[in-house]
Amino acid sequence: MHLTVKQQVKHLSKEDYKTIKELCHIAKNLANEAIYNVRQYYFSEGEFLKYEKNYTLLKNSANYKALNSYMAQQ
Repeated sequence: MHLTVKQQVKHLSKEDYKTIKELCHIAKNLANEAIYNVRQYYFSEGEFLKYEKNYTLLKNSANYKALNSYMAQQ
């Protein structure tokens, strides 16, 4: 079971809100790319894609490059 915490950030400027929203969107896209790679690898090879191999596939992605490397690797 995964637990999440909903955070409400108050007193943000419109520019800060747009920046956070864009970063969240890019992170979502990167997660979807990673899941897609794992899924396609499983269908073609019959085994799960390891983190290290998926990282090499994603490090040239536009979504990966748009985030800081620390955030992208999480």
